[in-house]
Amino acid sequence: MIGPTHFEQIVEAERLGKYLHVGVPDGTTSNKVCVFQDGTRWVTVSTDERASIIDKTLRTFEDESEALEDALEALRFGRDLIEYRP
Repeated sequence: MIGPTHFEQIVEAERLGKYLHVGVPDGTTSNKVCVFQDGTRWVTVSTDERASIIDKTLRTFEDESEALEDALEALRFGRDLIEYRP
């Protein structure tokens, strides 16, 4: 299980911050992984270059820790995809 402090440490250590938005997606969240609380549930979602939600990436969790772990996986995948140089 991962807590908010550990999540922040991993994001910083792996330089994932430029791909992360903590909060609801908005017009400034192009190509980001967003993680936020919606009532009693936690949500992770990825956005495209137009800052639109990619429907297939929308996931909900009852537990913050699970949402943060999912967000880390998405951040790492996105980073690897964007920074990949053949």
